[in-house]
Amino acid sequence: MQAVLVADVQEVAKQRSAPLPARETGSGARNQTSGYLFVSNVRFVAMVAIVALHTLFFLGNAADKTTVAYLEIVLRQAMKFGTIGFFLISGFLLGEGMTRTGRLKYFRRRVKAVFVPWVFWGCVWFVIAVSSHLLQDGAPGSLETSLHGIARQYFHFVFLQSIYWFVPNFVICLAVVLALYGRLPDSIQGPVLLAFSLFYGVNAYLNVIEPRHTAAIFGFMFYLWLGSYAYQNHKALSRWLDRTSWARLASYAAIAAMLALAEYHVLRARSSVDPANTLRISNQAFSVFVALLIVKCKRSLCPSWIEVRTETFGIFLLHPILIELYQMNQVHIPALALARMRSNGLLMIGLGVVFGVVVYLTSLSITKQIRKVPGLRWMVGR
Repeated sequence: MQAVLVADVQEVAKQRSAPLPARETGSGARNQTSGYLFVSNVRFVAMVAIVALHTLFFLGNAADKTTVAYLEIVLRQAMKFGTIGFFLISGFLLGEGMTRTGRLKYFRRRVKAVFVPWVFWGCVWFVIAVSSHLLQDGAPGSLETSLHGIARQYFHFVFLQSIYWFVPNFVICLAVVLALYGRLPDSIQGPVLLAFSLFYGVNAYLNVIEPRHTAAIFGFMFYLWLGSYAYQNHKALSRWLDRTSWARLASYAAIAAMLALAEYHVLRARSSVDPANTLRISNQAFSVFVALLIVKCKRSLCPSWIEVRTETFGIFLLHPILIELYQMNQVHIPALALARMRSNGLLMIGLGVVFGVVVYLTSLSITKQIRKVPGLRWMVGR
C-alpha cells in the first residue's frame, strides 16, 4: 500500500511539473496558485491592467483628435485583456480542481471565497456612494421624494454596472460550465459557448440586447471552458508554445490589437454606448494572445512581496472604493488647478499613472493588514 501511495504521489508530481504549468521555486513560490507560475503571472499583470484602466484617466480625457487622445485610446486598448485573462486562469484551475474534488464542492468553495467578501464590500461602497450623493449641493432637497430611487440607482450601479459586475457574472458562468463539465463533449460544448461570445461581439453593432459587456451574462463562459480545456491539453499547448517564437506570438497580439483599435473607432463612429467593449471580437483574440504571451514567460513577473494568490481579490474589491473616496473629495481641489492639469494631456496621463500606483499600493496595503487578522481574512477572499 505504501508503495502505491508513493507511486501516486510521484505521478501527481510528474503531471504538475509538465512544461506548461511551470512551478515556481524559492521565495517566489508563495505567489503561485496550485504550483503554476503562469497563473500568478496572469493574475498579477491582469490586475495591474484593470486598476490602471480605472485610474489612468481619472482626470478625464484629452481633447478629441489630438496626439494625446490617440495615445489614450492605445493605452486603454493595451489594458483590455484583464477580464478575459481572469476567466482563462479560473478555467484552468477549474480543470485542475475537478481532478481532486466534486463539482458541487468546488462550486461552493469558489462561491464562498468570492461572494461573501463581494457582498460586504459592495455594501460598503453602496453606503459611501449614497453618502457622497447626499453631500452634494441640492441633494437633501430632492431626498424627500426620491430616496427609494437614489438607493435603487446606486445599488444597481455598484453591484451590476461597476467593476463588481465580474463576481455575479463569474458565479453564473461557473455554475453553467460546471453543470456541463464531463457531461457534454468538448467538440460540442466549445463551439456552442464560443457562439455566445461571438454573439456579444456582433451585438456591439446590432444592439439586439444591452450592448455593454457588463451585461453579457453568458459572454465569458467560453473562456472559462477554454481555460479548463487548456488544462486537459496543457502538454499539447506547451509544445505549441515552445514551437512558436516570441516574435510570431507578439505579432499575432499586435495584429489583434490593431484590429481592436479599428473596431473601437468604428463603434465610436456608430455612437456605441460601449466602444471599448471587452467582447469586441478583435479584443477577444487580443486578450487570448496576451494571455499566451504571459504563459510563455518562464519567469515570475510579480514582485516577491506581493502574495498574488491571496491578495489579488482584495485589490479588486478595494480599489474602486478608494477611487470613490477620491471623487468625494475632488471638490476640495481648486477648480483652476484642475483646469490647468486637464489642459495638458501628457500631464494628465502622468498623474494618472501616479494615481494608479497609489490606488494599487493602498489597496494592497489594506489587504495585507486585513489578512494579518485571521478572523477578518474572509473580507478579502482568495
